[in-house]
Amino acid sequence: MMSIVPGGDVKVVERYDCSGCGDVDTSKQVTAAPDGTIVGLSGRVLRLSNVMKTKCPSGEYRIGLKSMHDLYPSRIRDKIVADAKLKTWDEAHKKAMAEVSREVADFEAKNVNAQNLPLKEKLNKENLDSTVEFLNACEKKFSDLKTTYDCVLFSTDDGWMAVIDTTENGDLENAVHVQEYSRAHEMVNLDEFLSISINVHDGGDVLEIVGMCSSHGTHVASIACGFHPDNPELDGVAPAAKVVSLTIGDGRLGSMETGTALVRAIIKVMELCEAGRKIDVINMSYGEHGHWSNSGRVGELMSELVNKYGVVWVASAGNHGPALCTIGTPPDISQPSCVGVGAYVSPEMMEAEYALRQKLPGNVYTWTSRDPCIDGGFGVTVCAPGAAIASVPQFTMSKAQLMNGTSMAAPHVAGSVALLISGLKQKNINFTAFSIKRALWNTATKIDYVDKFAQGNGLLNVEKAFENLTNYKDCIENYLRFSVSVGGNGAKGIHMRQGLLTKPEEFNVSIEPVFFNDKYASAADKISFNVRLTLIPTESWIQCGSFLDLCYSQRTICVKVDPTGLAAGVHRASIKAYDSSCVEKGVLFEIPVTVVQPIVVDPKSLEYTQTEAITCKPNTILRNFFLVPKYATWAVLEMISADKSDTVGGKFLIHTMQILPMKYCKAQETQKILPVNSVSTTVHPFKCVVSIIAFM
Repeated sequence: MMSIVPGGDVKVVERYDCSGCGDVDTSKQVTAAPDGTIVGLSGRVLRLSNVMKTKCPSGEYRIGLKSMHDLYPSRIRDKIVADAKLKTWDEAHKKAMAEVSREVADFEAKNVNAQNLPLKEKLNKENLDSTVEFLNACEKKFSDLKTTYDCVLFSTDDGWMAVIDTTENGDLENAVHVQEYSRAHEMVNLDEFLSISINVHDGGDVLEIVGMCSSHGTHVASIACGFHPDNPELDGVAPAAKVVSLTIGDGRLGSMETGTALVRAIIKVMELCEAGRKIDVINMSYGEHGHWSNSGRVGELMSELVNKYGVVWVASAGNHGPALCTIGTPPDISQPSCVGVGAYVSPEMMEAEYALRQKLPGNVYTWTSRDPCIDGGFGVTVCAPGAAIASVPQFTMSKAQLMNGTSMAAPHVAGSVALLISGLKQKNINFTAFSIKRALWNTATKIDYVDKFAQGNGLLNVEKAFENLTNYKDCIENYLRFSVSVGGNGAKGIHMRQGLLTKPEEFNVSIEPVFFNDKYASAADKISFNVRLTLIPTESWIQCGSFLDLCYSQRTICVKVDPTGLAAGVHRASIKAYDSSCVEKGVLFEIPVTVVQPIVVDPKSLEYTQTEAITCKPNTILRNFFLVPKYATWAVLEMISADKSDTVGGKFLIHTMQILPMKYCKAQETQKILPVNSVSTTVHPFKCVVSIIAFM
């Protein structure tokens, strides 16, 4: 339930459609005729309602036109089209079909011997057959009329009011009347319980109708902060949190987000913050994959919102696992500003949500996206429950639904961040987005048996995070982030995946402390800042200096990575930086390192055979990396069960991928579920690119 918070205040304090899908041009102004009518842009004569006459005595109105297809989600739109077809087409069509069918039956009854018909009767028969054929063709090719609604906007003493004629008959007494949401917090229902509200821009020239492009946003918000006064067990993580709803999914594109919508949403958050209406946390359960994750204006704006305005940005990591380098954008942007969230499933979730017969140990979902980012950074900060049975909009005709994805994991973290911030505010403890993310990272519960590329630093632990934030509330590092940059291209980490690694490599890594809202940070704080760091590599094949004295300026260190002794496969490590004077407060920053050592295929036979049998338990992930030999353009994976008594076998998800230069992770991949048994060999062919490591 997303209407109120404990105490009765409105929960959703603002609603905006940043996609432009709901925008209506209302720049045309008209004056009502003496008989109380105006002519809408559709050409229909619109009879004013009593409310319009009372609230707008001047008779000055603005008119616009909106397509029904822009307003409704596909589920409602399809039903409206079907109902319109039933009313405007089916009755007439069925009547015509019945008449011609009767004529055909009468003709056949009168002309039993159809082989010897005179010319006139033959022509009549052909005409009847052609009529039937034509009517059937029209039925198949039927296309609904592009339904459009007249919109009327006018100013009242209480702000703007809009009237939307969903009846399309011109009688505005029966039309939808709705006031501006920012003033009245009014929402009304269109057909089939679709809730809408309005905003007005540019002095009345633009009417913005805010609807819902899908059920996704409501479900996510319910997880983060839903409030059910009569059923507290259904509450979200932070039921007292208030919400600003910013729609970035475009209903005209099947709810796909756009760069324009995302930028508009970021600008709106900035405007609200500058107006004194601080946004504390953003949940973005949306994202795509980018060709160039460490550049781009949208990513820069995301980082600016975190670095300058102090908003904690929580983002879903993506649902494109189990292959590596599948982190979405965000959290994979030029700076590791966002809190990236992977999806976890607990034994209790397996039982209560999925009705599994057998409970397994808690684990990450197979499909949750995996680290590292293509440029070597770590995109997953923590993992959290990646599914929920939560509220959905009325138009779904359902009270709640089970949905899963990192989209559901992110609001668990966003709601938890809201709780942390609420607690810190009550204790008058200062915080920044940097200190919140660092606390989440340092206090997460590491799960040793879970895929380390999917869980980030572990499972979200809210209590320990709050303890960390309160215990070290006075540390100067709470107001800083440490910008880590590898090499000349500004990579977020070290990622060695260029072929067979036969010698050590050295990397120049720049580390620069940056204060929150650096431009306006105190000069005294910058001058006095000094931290003596202890640098600890997590693996012996990484070497660097042990200590670094860091003031408020950039320092560069040399990191040596020696992969020569590493077995074939993927190896994850990092260099962790601690404050030498207070190691217990946790890692201040780290330098991610990922090394892939491939299997080299015999250039003569072009084959590689796994000679030892591998036992595969449920939810087991096996990774192999092959260096594609010269001239190869296709690869073939063959699998067969070594257990001859196993004729049924099992199903395997095969995910093959190559990371191509300057391309996103989906550019060269296959993903397929295949059965494997002992009776026959399962064969999976896929394309590959020469001299680039292929993962499967």
